[in-house]
Amino acid sequence: MTEHLHLSGVSHGYGDRQLFDGVELVITSGEHVAIVGENGAGKSTLLRILAGLEPPDAGTAARHGRVGYLAQTHGLPPSFTVGNAIDDALAALRGIEAELARLEVGLAGAEADVLESYGRLQTQYQLREGYAADSRVEAALDRLGLGGLDRERTLGSLSGGEQERVALACVLADPADILLLDEPTNHLDARGTAWLEARLAAHRGTVVVVSHDRVLLRKVASTMIEVDAERRTVNRYGNGYEGYLREKAAERQRWVQQYHGWLDAMAAERLQADTVAGKMGYARQRDGDKMGFDFKAGTWQRAASSKVRNARERLRRLEASPVDRPPVPLRLATVLLADVAAGPALEAKGVMVPGRLGPTDFRAEAGQKILITGPNGAGKSTLLAVLAGTLEPAEGAVMRPGRIGYLQQELELPQRPGLRLLPAFAAGLGGNIDEHAEALLRLGLFRTSEFHVPVGSLSAGQQRRLALARLLLGGFGTMLVDEPTNHLAPVLVEQLEAALSDFAGTLIMVSHDRALGEWFSNCAREAGNERGAGAGNWLRYAMRDGALA
Repeated sequence: MTEHLHLSGVSHGYGDRQLFDGVELVITSGEHVAIVGENGAGKSTLLRILAGLEPPDAGTAARHGRVGYLAQTHGLPPSFTVGNAIDDALAALRGIEAELARLEVGLAGAEADVLESYGRLQTQYQLREGYAADSRVEAALDRLGLGGLDRERTLGSLSGGEQERVALACVLADPADILLLDEPTNHLDARGTAWLEARLAAHRGTVVVVSHDRVLLRKVASTMIEVDAERRTVNRYGNGYEGYLREKAAERQRWVQQYHGWLDAMAAERLQADTVAGKMGYARQRDGDKMGFDFKAGTWQRAASSKVRNARERLRRLEASPVDRPPVPLRLATVLLADVAAGPALEAKGVMVPGRLGPTDFRAEAGQKILITGPNGAGKSTLLAVLAGTLEPAEGAVMRPGRIGYLQQELELPQRPGLRLLPAFAAGLGGNIDEHAEALLRLGLFRTSEFHVPVGSLSAGQQRRLALARLLLGGFGTMLVDEPTNHLAPVLVEQLEAALSDFAGTLIMVSHDRALGEWFSNCAREAGNERGAGAGNWLRYAMRDGALA
């Protein structure tokens, strides 16, 4: 069989929450596939079902060939040494080595069947390049920033990121026919990520990767699979990441056409019913033949009544099967000119948080766009929280002349989990609830059917969208956004970048997203090309060990 992975009629969920319903999916030998969708949609669950680690509630999941699986958290005991983890990953090859050694002892006078078994095992060992397995592990550890790591170190003595990199090196030490990887670029630096992209692109077998990393998606995936949380479906798109974006745009255009067709049909049926009903009872001029007139009038009235009933019935059916209004591309609320007047939009002097942020001065002019990058633990999120006012510094002060919108990296749990989505969105914004419902629908982040869902029941992706909606429609002159692409589906991230590029106010971002970094650089170049010195409004800072470079 050429197919390596096959889901048939798969349905799955947890408690009252259904993730998939009747999924049909085939991934063939040698395909390189990326699974995308917002956080909480079920991407990791789908990968576990494909790996055979979690049985579906209904349907079947089949796989043909050896599977190598990398979870977001490796699950190995902390008492395991690095050497134990490597030996565990290479256990199958170690077993072949031991069997070859056993057979070699009596190979000189062996029977034909023993020679045949030996030859088969040797071929299998060579095809898997077993002789190079240990050197592959060493090379992988080196490329992943762990060169020279002591094999006697316990996993528990390593940081979380180091443990995940060891796990990734182990998965790639004896490459399986099918590689299933869940967010493999987490905890990798630029060098490690570039090596992994090349390694996966060159893999001759099947690759299925769950990732939010759009650069990796472009370089590795020839097929995209989107987990749609709202429709509980799994949809397949060809022609790589760019083809996926084009097809999503075409889907949206078809949706727009379908919606306007539905509106036109509703208007036509209303007009038909109202026009015919208006003519009913209108007295035709008598021609002297009373009996003929009464007969013709009665016939016309019956025909007209039938037309009205039919039009109203067609209207009722249209109303019973509405087409949701398609979302417009993301856009920001209008920013008042007073909020982007000349002068600093935000200024910090000597702010310091012990152990997290060294004494720091920071100034953002009105209208500037600033991107702050740096490794995990460098103090980026701490600085943003101090600027936003959610974290008080031990020393120093922050001046905030205007209104500031702040999107945190990890959202806090809702204080009122029973509060419905629409009132939660409208809280503190003023105006009436109908206006807020209309604004939220136009933004396209939620459907009307979701307005009554308690915020405590929202997925991580939905929580992120709710916070994003309040930020985008808040009319803030200054926005602080920490990892804005976290938990969002790729199409929504692309729209968010377009919206931010047109933002007239001050924007300060923290991000590890390589694609967002490329977008920022492109915006800076375009600003310089179009407005000369305007490129000075797009600034990039690096941060390390609690200090801005």
